[in-house]
Amino acid sequence: MLIEAEFKAIYLNYKVKEIVPFLKKLTLQDKREVASILKKHINKEWGHNTISVVAALACSKTKEEYEKIKPGYYSIPDHLIDELFQSYVPEWVGESHLFLEGFDYLKVLEWEQKGYFTLNEEVCASLLSSSSKSDEVLFTYPVTVESHIWLLFKYECSVTGSYQGRNWKDILKNLVQDHKIERIKVLQSSLNAMSINLSKDHNTWFLELFMYLEPTDQEIVELQDELFMIFHSTQQSLFPGVLKIVNPIVTESNFKTEDFLHATASLMTIPTKNIINALLQTLEKIAKNNKEYHQEICSLLLPVFLNKENSLQTKGAKILAKYGDPDSVEIRKELMFYKGSVLSDARTLLEKFFVEKDSSETEEEKTYKEMPWHNPQPILPIESADDFIFLASQIFNNNETYHFDLFLDALVKFNEDFQEDHFNQLEPAFKAALKRKETGGLHHLLATFLIHYGLLKQKKKSQVLLDARLGFPSLDNWSEKKTPLIFKAYHQFLLGIFELLKQNKKLPVLSVPDHTPCWINIHTLVDKLKIYQKQNEQPIPFDLQIAVLRVKKENLTNAEEYAKKQLKKEYFDLLEPVFNPNYFKDQYKKEYLEGNFDWELGYRKIYKWNATEEIPQVLITIENKKELPENALLLDYLFNSYHGVYHNDLIHILYLAPYFSGSIVAKKHNEDLSNAVYQYDIKGNIDFLDAWMKLNLPFQPVHYLFLSAGLFNKNKTLSGMAFEVLVNKAVSEDFGVQELGILIGKKINFEWAPVKRFTDGLSGFINLSTSHNRFFEKLLISILSAIEKPVFNLKKLLELYYELLSQNQNKVDKTISSLLIEWEKENNLKKIIHQIKNQ
Repeated sequence: MLIEAEFKAIYLNYKVKEIVPFLKKLTLQDKREVASILKKHINKEWGHNTISVVAALACSKTKEEYEKIKPGYYSIPDHLIDELFQSYVPEWVGESHLFLEGFDYLKVLEWEQKGYFTLNEEVCASLLSSSSKSDEVLFTYPVTVESHIWLLFKYECSVTGSYQGRNWKDILKNLVQDHKIERIKVLQSSLNAMSINLSKDHNTWFLELFMYLEPTDQEIVELQDELFMIFHSTQQSLFPGVLKIVNPIVTESNFKTEDFLHATASLMTIPTKNIINALLQTLEKIAKNNKEYHQEICSLLLPVFLNKENSLQTKGAKILAKYGDPDSVEIRKELMFYKGSVLSDARTLLEKFFVEKDSSETEEEKTYKEMPWHNPQPILPIESADDFIFLASQIFNNNETYHFDLFLDALVKFNEDFQEDHFNQLEPAFKAALKRKETGGLHHLLATFLIHYGLLKQKKKSQVLLDARLGFPSLDNWSEKKTPLIFKAYHQFLLGIFELLKQNKKLPVLSVPDHTPCWINIHTLVDKLKIYQKQNEQPIPFDLQIAVLRVKKENLTNAEEYAKKQLKKEYFDLLEPVFNPNYFKDQYKKEYLEGNFDWELGYRKIYKWNATEEIPQVLITIENKKELPENALLLDYLFNSYHGVYHNDLIHILYLAPYFSGSIVAKKHNEDLSNAVYQYDIKGNIDFLDAWMKLNLPFQPVHYLFLSAGLFNKNKTLSGMAFEVLVNKAVSEDFGVQELGILIGKKINFEWAPVKRFTDGLSGFINLSTSHNRFFEKLLISILSAIEKPVFNLKKLLELYYELLSQNQNKVDKTISSLLIEWEKENNLKKIIHQIKNQ
């Protein structure tokens, strides 16, 4: 207690002169006590001051303990540290960057020279790099130039920065010129630094330093091994610069050509244009002067034909045509692996390399069979109470949307059979539901339903249910004024199910899917209605409506005959929405049924601090009613639920009425994909697109809007899936290629998104099949026809169109002839348009 009282007196009365004498007399145990006091009071009742930070230094057993106590921003007066170090130096001080960064590099060196500690190399590099870089810093202690300066090349530090106009590039160059440090060592250290996985900025800085020193050809030859090592780095941005350095020496007699070719063997697969261009230039220079390497160079450059940049393929083809042997079996054989991706200009140059076929044999057309995105699988009902209990514990895990449908069906089926022990086994499900009390939407509704079922049926209420009773509203009062309408409909559906459970009625739930992802076979629905007919019961209205909307529209003529035989007129009439194709047409607006909403290109203001940014956007126009009549149908609730429905629930709602998804897709588009700059919920968009595609239904206009946004998305996973959708639908007869193309063209014309995002994605699928090439040509014709001005990167679209014309052996479409004449006035488009016209 005496130590605590004395320390508190020094701290609280700010007796700075007494702190070091106090610390000097402490035993090891006393220091532990002071450290404990600091941990207890600092950042609570006490704030840091000079006394506390000096005490933390002296009393912390380890660097980690000190760094937890000491604030990162508080400096300590030098004279106090001098005084403390005369009698005691913590053994970890030389390793602590947090402590030493508060002092000048020269001061730290002074302490090291006195033998107080050994300075950690990385800490030393940090202190030196961020110093004033003055002559005093560099030359006060010989160790700085002899040793410490080389640490700048080993550790990530502030070497890239400058101080009052002084920077390390100039300092190092001056030291070299003044013969203070070895020139070759600086050059070599710069190259080695690029091979130790420093940051991109540091690697770029060291490459710039190397070039700033203007190495001679002889020095580059001497350091070629170090240069070749950089090609194994993950920092691909270094490669063009290194190739530029290496290029002048490839003809030197002592250049290690074999090593260079091995080091760069994988570079040709990198898609970056300036890397491939520089490598091709270097390979061509080697081939020109070294006949012995022709075969190896030709083999090495073949992956260039996977690159979709026409100029690179053409350049590679010219080298292969000039230096390759057309009779080489090895080259011919390897080239055949790339034949499908060789663009037309390159193919013309390489005709003699492709294996000739017998004149009687015609080349088989590459075909691509249409495959469904998803093959529906049977959904089996729950057949036992044990299976039900297992499913109940899983329903909140976001597995499959139909799991809760199965759960409701099994709950009604086994309701009368449940014993008290079954409810004890349902404890994990009740706990999972309780965790949803702070959520919203369908999950909260389903959790509320489950909790109240437990409260209804369990005789001796578990603690979980008693706790949940306080955290959830009553099931009857779950809906509020602001609750989205579709949730209110689903709430009414669950209230109907709850009545069945209270009355112990054993009737099948009609809306349970029997095939993935959400489909109901009409024969299954008819058989279920027969049970209602037999018991003279009426279905729950929303249960019936969901079921009817989930019926797969196939073989309906035979199904109608079957229904008429099995059901009385009263029950058969319940299926009119299935068998009458015009049933909904008189009740709802066409745009909701057909997903054909108006949309508009415009600008959205984004406010950033004190600035305003305008970005292009596409908004779909969709109207919502706030209130509905009591007899409103499920589709009324669905079509008027634009607001308040969020990502986790959208797929469930999509699968309530799969043929009428337009309003849900419009909502998702407007919230997440309306612009190409700020795009949200990437995973949600991927899941939603996949969920829609699993339905295997024809696209409506709103789906083309959603897909087009995905094709331009900067997230590679989402855009990749969007292009997979495009490839999948390309061979489908009901896909509107012209509609999608005009839509994309209008977006490009408005400069809604960078053209390159689209062209980069599409180029990867050219030559996938003949039918795809024809589809892509039609798509590009429609896109180009909707572009009214030469937008940025229009050239890339034209290059793709030229390639497809060549592959399909077609002439320019009349639709865009006049546009090409107009665009030909642009200097950067003249060449490609000339090629297109002469195709």
